[in-house]
This record gives sequence, structure tokens and C-alpha cells, in this order.
Amino acid sequence: MTYADERMAAETGRALLMLYRAGMQVRLAPDALRGKAQVRIAPGPSAKKRGGAVPGAVMGTGDSPLQALYQAVERLNEKAGAIVVELD
Repeated sequence: MTYADERMAAETGRALLMLYRAGMQVRLAPDALRGKAQVRIAPGPSAKKRGGAVPGAVMGTGDSPLQALYQAVERLNEKAGAIVVELD
């Protein structure tokens, strides 16, 4: 595993942890044949208990799982009208 691979895995894990803490469910579907990945983020049961507006499900696609995850998080933040999950 190269340094770039380790860094991508660490960033993906950090983003997933932030989504988990926000009460979201994440489904990741990598497609090795086409070299794409697809992510679906939906509010979990604990997200509704926190109060405020809960955005619906969003999807993101990209060349890597991390890219797809970032795209889905950007859509989630846009849909909510606020920053639900902050990514650097």
C-alpha cells in the first residue's frame, strides 16, 4: 500500500465517521469493471431525533469511493441548506 492509498483510506474513514456521528446511513457501491463508485447517504433513525430539518437521501458518483463520498456530502449540505457534515 502506497502513501497515497493510505491517505485516501484515512480520509474516507474520517468522512464516514463524521457522517455516522451526524446520524446518517452510508451505502457505498464500488464498480471495479467501470472504475466508478456510487454512494448513497440517507438519514438514519437517530438523525430524526436531533430536531431541525432532516434532508432526504442523496447520491454521489465518482472515479473513487472518496470522490463519490465527497460529492454526496456536498449535495447533502446543499439540500439541507446548512453544513450537515463539514469536510476540509
